[in-house]
Amino acid sequence: MSDMPNASVGAKRDPYWDALKFVLIFLVVYSHIVPFADYSRYKVAAFNYMYLFHMPLFIFISGRFSQIHDRKRYLRSIWRFLETLVVFQIIYVVLLEKWDVRYLITPDYHLWYLLSLAYWRLMLYYLPERWLSHRGLVLVICFVISLAAGFIDVGEPLSLQRTLTHLPFFMLGYYTSDIDVRKYINKIPFLVAGGALLAVFCLFLFVLQETCSYVFYGSIPYWTDNWPEMFTRFLYRGLFLPSAIVMSVLVMRVVPAWKTLAKWGSVTLFIYIYHPLLSQGLLRYATANGLIPKNDFMLLVYAIIITALLVFLSRFKVLQLLMNPSDWIRRRAS
Repeated sequence: MSDMPNASVGAKRDPYWDALKFVLIFLVVYSHIVPFADYSRYKVAAFNYMYLFHMPLFIFISGRFSQIHDRKRYLRSIWRFLETLVVFQIIYVVLLEKWDVRYLITPDYHLWYLLSLAYWRLMLYYLPERWLSHRGLVLVICFVISLAAGFIDVGEPLSLQRTLTHLPFFMLGYYTSDIDVRKYINKIPFLVAGGALLAVFCLFLFVLQETCSYVFYGSIPYWTDNWPEMFTRFLYRGLFLPSAIVMSVLVMRVVPAWKTLAKWGSVTLFIYIYHPLLSQGLLRYATANGLIPKNDFMLLVYAIIITALLVFLSRFKVLQLLMNPSDWIRRRAS
């Protein structure tokens, strides 16, 4: 079972991209744990810092490996994402006892990514090749759509707001699939890239202490009754798009293509799907009730433990089959 949300249909795995995906999925896990800490400058800085690039870069990788080599297998990959979404949406509806219709059509927490990925891949499947061949024009349109989406109050149901907001990152990945981007990125000196990443974190830590979730999430519109505030949100979104690209390039430069990281990165989707059961379930309960400490350092330790535990649990086929039960049904029928 291939659990790469960004797997190119019929393509060979590249250890670098798996290693990069593992680093990103760890940051996703950690970013979902950081909010449990009491207020601190570090908490706000770490939150803004990770959300500035981890999902945009994840989505870029997904677009890069969304080439259509076999249309039948390509459609089957979309079905697998949707099947996983439905299975775990049902699980969360039951666990959280949220039966209202709005919740039923709103992907729970992290599941928005699966629905958005299905939208993006279906878009590639159905758009005529002659339209997609105009790379520059299409990318400009995607960036305009991302900026304009904030003025359209479609919100979180059906993951529409986030799908539109993050569309440029997916298409950037799609259009650079035939380019050896690492050849160009590696021209940046490692120390320069690392120093720039550290400088941006310090900027968030000592200067930019405002929580920017409404910009980075892309799940809510700019719309308010206050025009100056709406314009400010629009301006921040305009700054977010190029900043996310620059940060992603710097992160790609410093992440090593270690075989161990690549091995762990092959179970990225498993970690992504299951980690809220541990972080938003057990860990949130334990920290909220004072059963375990929740200082900044310990939350980082918990993120490491949860990620490592999920890498281990990914070996159990029953947990993988739960993500795509049709695999089990198909095997039983054959």
